[in-house]
Amino acid sequence: MRSKTPETDAAAVPVAQDALLASAFEQLEAEGWSPQVFAARLPGLWEACRTQRADRRTPWLAGMREVARRAWALPETVRDAWTALLAEWADWPLLLAVAAHGGQADDPSERLSQRLALAHFRLGNMAAALSACRRNLLLHPASAWSLELHRACVEWQTFLDRVPPIEDETLRLEPLGHQHCADFAWQYWDPDIARLCCLPVFGDDAAWHRWLDECWGYGDQRLYAVLHRDWGFVGSVSLTLHGDLGFFYYWIGRDFQGQGLGPAAVRLLLSDAFDRHGMRACYAKVFEHNVPSRRALARLGFEALDFRPAPPHDDELLYRLGPPQGRWDSAEALHELFARMGSQTRVAVPSRGALRAPCHA
Repeated sequence: MRSKTPETDAAAVPVAQDALLASAFEQLEAEGWSPQVFAARLPGLWEACRTQRADRRTPWLAGMREVARRAWALPETVRDAWTALLAEWADWPLLLAVAAHGGQADDPSERLSQRLALAHFRLGNMAAALSACRRNLLLHPASAWSLELHRACVEWQTFLDRVPPIEDETLRLEPLGHQHCADFAWQYWDPDIARLCCLPVFGDDAAWHRWLDECWGYGDQRLYAVLHRDWGFVGSVSLTLHGDLGFFYYWIGRDFQGQGLGPAAVRLLLSDAFDRHGMRACYAKVFEHNVPSRRALARLGFEALDFRPAPPHDDELLYRLGPPQGRWDSAEALHELFARMGSQTRVAVPSRGALRAPCHA
C-alpha cells in the first residue's frame, strides 16, 4: 500500500514541495478560496500534489469545494488541471461535480474520459463507468487503458451480482475491492485505526492486496468500503457471518469521525444481515479505554456481556446484539466465532459444568 502515514511521509516529502503546499493553502485560506487565486496557484499545486500528506488532505478538499461553488468562470485548461489533481487525491465526487459543472462531462478528450470512468468505477457506479469506457473506446479505439478498465468493470459487476452493495441516501457500502487500495490508504494513515481494530500495518500495496484476498477467501467475511455521497471513501466495515451468528468491526478516517458515519454504516450493514441473510445475533469487541466506540455500540443497541476475553486480551470488552440468552450460550457462540475467524482471542469463562453448578457459601 502506498504509505500515507504522516510520520513516513514527513521524511519523504521534499521540503520545497511541502513548503509550497503549505504556502498555497495559507494564501487560499486568506483569500477565501478565490477561484482566481486557486487558478493561479494550480500549476504549482500539480507539481507538489503527489507528495501530499494524508493528514493534510481533507482541509484541501474542503477548500476546493468552496472554489467549486464559484468556479463557473474558470477556463477549461484550469478545469483540466483541477480534475487531474482531484484524481491524484482520490476525490472522485468533486471530480465528477467539477467536470459536470463545466460541461466537461461531454468532452470527448481521452484524458478526461479516463478520469470520469475511473471516478465512477471507484465509487461503484458501474453503469456510468462502463458507458464512459465504451465512449472512449469508440472515439479512441487504441486506448489500452480504457479496454483494461472496461474489463475490470465487467468483472466487478459480476462480483457485485453476488455481493450487492448496501446503500441509503447518504452512504453506500461497496464491497471492498482491489481498486480501492489508494482510497483506503488515504483514510487509513492514522495508526489508531490499525491498533484499535486489531488490523495489520501494511508496508506496501502488495501486502494490502494479499490481506484483502485472504479476507474474502474465508468465504464468510464481507468487507465493505464506506462511500459517502459527497466525500467518497471515508472508512470500512466488516461482517463475519457464521451460520446465524455475526461479528463485526468498523473504522472511519480521522477527519470524518464524530459525525455519526460509523454508526450509520453499521446500521446499514446489520439491517441487511438481519433482513436478508438470516443473522440472529451479532457480537463485537472493543478496548475498554475506547469510550467513543463503546458509546456507539450502546446507541446501536448492543449490550456489554458480563465476561471478558482471557489474557492477554482482557483489556477488551465484549458486546452482543440480539434476543436475550444465557451467559453460557453467548460464551459458546464467541468460542465458535473466534475459532472460525482464526482469532487468538479466547473467552475467559468457566466450563459449562461450573457455570451450572450451584454456589455454596
